[in-house]
Amino acid sequence: MASTSMARNWAELPEELLQLCSQRLCPKNLLAFRAVCRSWQSAAVKERSDVPWLMLTNKRGMPWCEFFCLSCEQVHKKLFPEVMANGYISSRGWVLMTSRHGEFQVLKNPMSCYSHIIKLPNWNKFPNIEDLPFFYVGFIRKFILSDSPTTSPDYKVMVIYDIGQLGLWKPGEEEWTAVNAPLDEFFDVIYYKGSFVAVDYEQRILRCDVDGPTPFEAQVVFQMPQRLQEFEHEYPSGSLWDLDQVYLVQSTTGSLLFVSQWEQLRSTITFRFRVLEIDLDTQTCTEVENLENTSLFLGHNSSFSLEVDEDHLIKPNCIYFTYFRLSLSQSSDTGMGIYHLKDGTVELHFKGKSSPSLWIEPCF
Repeated sequence: MASTSMARNWAELPEELLQLCSQRLCPKNLLAFRAVCRSWQSAAVKERSDVPWLMLTNKRGMPWCEFFCLSCEQVHKKLFPEVMANGYISSRGWVLMTSRHGEFQVLKNPMSCYSHIIKLPNWNKFPNIEDLPFFYVGFIRKFILSDSPTTSPDYKVMVIYDIGQLGLWKPGEEEWTAVNAPLDEFFDVIYYKGSFVAVDYEQRILRCDVDGPTPFEAQVVFQMPQRLQEFEHEYPSGSLWDLDQVYLVQSTTGSLLFVSQWEQLRSTITFRFRVLEIDLDTQTCTEVENLENTSLFLGHNSSFSLEVDEDHLIKPNCIYFTYFRLSLSQSSDTGMGIYHLKDGTVELHFKGKSSPSLWIEPCF
C-alpha cells in the first residue's frame, strides 16, 4: 500500500513543477522523464533538439558510441543499430560510418529513437581508385548532405576523398562521380543556397551546381585576397603560427563565412580564429569581429552556426571547435575548446581520449 500511495503522489506532482524540472534535462534524460507516466509525459517540454552533441569516436569497432551533451555536461552511451564502424563523419545530424573494408553507410541522427540507414557505394566505386590501404578510415575526409534523406528524395551527397578530391553521389546511382576542378585539394565543402560550395588549398571559393548544365564541374567564383589570408593579430615575439584548417559556414542570417583556424607551434595548445564574411554577388570580403547572439561550431566533419537565446546553455559570440594534435612522441591531444571572439581567449572545455570528436548538428 505504501509503494502504491507513493507512486500516486509522484504522478500527482504540480504540472508547473514538472515543467520546470523537464526544462533542465538533456534530450536523453528528457526521454526517460516522459516515460515515467502520463502526467509527466503531458507536462514535459517538447523534445529538445537545439543543442549540439559531441560524438566521441574513440570506440572504433564497437556497436556503441559515447556522446558528450553540452546541456548536462555528461557523457551518454548510445547503441548503434546493426553497424560496427571504424570511422565516422557527420552532416546535418546524420552520420557517415566507414567499415574496415571500405563500406559506407549513413545513419540518421544517432540520438533519435528511430534508426534510418542508407547504404552508399563502396570505396572501389570511386573513379581512379585501385587499392585501398587496410584500415584506411580516413579515405573520406568530409561528407555533406544537400538535404535530409527522410524529407527530400532528391538529396545529394558530396565528399572530399582520397588526397582531397570532390566526389558526388545521387540516390539510385551505383558509383561515385568525380567533380572536375582546377585543383583537386580541398579544405572544406558545404551546401549553400542550392549549390555545393568548396574552398581549395589556394583559398579559392568554388561552386558546383549539381542541378545545372555542368553538374560535375566546380567553377571558381571568388579568390581570397592575399592580405586577408594572413593572420594579422599581434602575438608574442618569436612565436610561430601555422594555418591549421579553413572552414566554410553558413551564418544564421544566410551569409557565407570563411573561418581560418591557426595553431601556435609550441608545446601547449593555443589557437586563434579569424572570421570573414564573403559576398559572392559583390565579390567583397569583410572581417567579422562580433557574432553577437550567434556561435559557430567547427570540426573536421561538420560546421554550422546557431543562434543563442536565454534558453540555451551555449555562450554567444564564441567558436566551439574540436581539435586533434599528434605530438612527436605519437601521443595525441584531442577534445573540444571554446574560443571567445571578443578577446581571443580559449578555454579547453572537454578533454577527449584518442580520436577526433565530431559535432552532431541539432537540425535533424
